[in-house]
Amino acid sequence: MKKTISIAALILSLIMLLSSCAGNNNEEITKPTEEPVATPNPELVKNTINATIELEDGSEISLELYPDLAPETVENFVELAEDGFYDGTIFHRVIENFMIQGGGYDENLNEKKTASITGEFAENGFENSLSHGRGVISMARTTDPDSASSQFFIVQKNSTYLDGKYAAFGRVTEGMEVVDEIAESKTGTVAATGMEDVPIKPVIIETITIDTSADTDKTSSKNNSKTTDKPKSTSKSDVSDKNSSSPFGTDNNEEDKNTNSSSSNSSSEVDEETKQFLEDNGLL
Repeated sequence: MKKTISIAALILSLIMLLSSCAGNNNEEITKPTEEPVATPNPELVKNTINATIELEDGSEISLELYPDLAPETVENFVELAEDGFYDGTIFHRVIENFMIQGGGYDENLNEKKTASITGEFAENGFENSLSHGRGVISMARTTDPDSASSQFFIVQKNSTYLDGKYAAFGRVTEGMEVVDEIAESKTGTVAATGMEDVPIKPVIIETITIDTSADTDKTSSKNNSKTTDKPKSTSKSDVSDKNSSSPFGTDNNEEDKNTNSSSSNSSSEVDEETKQFLEDNGLL
């Protein structure tokens, strides 16, 4: 009798143990969270300008621009947008886990040119504290620090190694899911021009609108300090012009069109694929 009870107790224990394991397997697995969108120091940003990138497919990316941090860059971007310069341009260079770049070509890859501006970043003697975190918008350029004109890029994944090298001037406030979707676009190389990382299906900017209702004190923003001595970078920039459309190349500089560009990283660390890309092109 005792033997029968012991066997029954053992079977019951096994059933309870299996039930417990099954319950654990049904628990929800927590997925890792995405990097938060970068935000500037509120003490340094007293004025903002709102802008919206409207895509041809109806998607929108809302931006907050900071004239206190990069006055000439913001003024240039606003003027080009209001003049309709960006209408019909595309995101012509897309690198997942890095950034999306646009503002310099139409969907037929015809280049649009405009005047260049001063590079508002530390290596060019200008104090700009906005870090290249996820969602930050910054200006593309060639190896010439003052070559930025119209092309801009939006950081998809933290790329703080670009701080001090490029003029960050705003951030995404809504629509990062659109940025992520664009970053996941299938891309290829255009044989005729050698342009790389071009979305196979064009991502067309219908227009960029500026919210003129905000009362922004542009005069005070121009007092942002710039050092008197303008140091020149002693090292090759992380991102340079390639076929007029490097990950951060702006246009207009023929002598730099054979240099490649960098890829991305998750923070300041570069993943193996990106590291190899940088090393192959002499950028690391």
